[in-house]
Amino acid sequence: MRALSVQIFSSLPLFLFLTSFKLLATASPAPSPQSPAPAHGPPPPTPSSLPHRILAGVPVVDTPIVRDAQAFAKTYSPGAYNHIMRCWLWGVLHLQHNATLAAQVDLEVHAVGLMLHDIASEHNLSHPFVSPNRRFEVDSAIAAASFIRSHPDGKNWPDWRVQRVWDGIALHAEPKFTLYKEPDVFAIYWGNELEFSYGRPGGERKGITEEERNRVLIEFPNDGGGPGGAGPNTGLLWFIAWYCKYKPESTYDNWMQSYGDVVPGYSPVGHRLYDGALATAGVNVTGLVQ
Repeated sequence: MRALSVQIFSSLPLFLFLTSFKLLATASPAPSPQSPAPAHGPPPPTPSSLPHRILAGVPVVDTPIVRDAQAFAKTYSPGAYNHIMRCWLWGVLHLQHNATLAAQVDLEVHAVGLMLHDIASEHNLSHPFVSPNRRFEVDSAIAAASFIRSHPDGKNWPDWRVQRVWDGIALHAEPKFTLYKEPDVFAIYWGNELEFSYGRPGGERKGITEEERNRVLIEFPNDGGGPGGAGPNTGLLWFIAWYCKYKPESTYDNWMQSYGDVVPGYSPVGHRLYDGALATAGVNVTGLVQ
């Protein structure tokens, strides 16, 4: 496969009130991947008690922190903005087709989590939220938590709401964890996953109809991103290849590692758990497992 060209976007203005901090993730088992763990903490606000507006034909929650999260995403993640908005709308449509799950989900947590899940994904090492070595999901989670803590309404959020946003963002590409987490985290995962699974043969659609999907795509088109306007089939590959080239340390121990095969000079050798543990101990596992 030919190597993909990778480019860095122009730098963005520094965001003055960013305070980097990491909240400890919580774990809670669930009986099956399709049944999220029981919710912890107070019940979410009643959906009917929150203001709504119509976006791409979809009724969405419309509170100051949600609107400000949308503006924040548009300012600091312009390259991923349409993707972010589609993910939020896929997530809302998923809840509309699953009343049981919807009754357990905090709509503001869900909205902020999905709209900021890629806030640190811009291909620019000078971006205020992009670290030189952390996974983009963690950078995004840290930035989202800082946004909430700095927002006039977010300052009043209890810690568990901020934690749900942090967990939902940090784990949004890790179904082995998110499918067993709380409903808010579970639902944030599916908002992003439906962006990719809907169009795959046999992929999960969570009840979303073609008509609903088309309305969203008209409002927020999907050109796939990538250099020269690369289409959807290469957009994801191009997106991840950038991290393999410019932030390789963030890719060696996770799902992005295999994408490095298309990046000249990339090699996980010497950085894997195997290299650091078994190889260092002088253990040769060839033929050990039959």
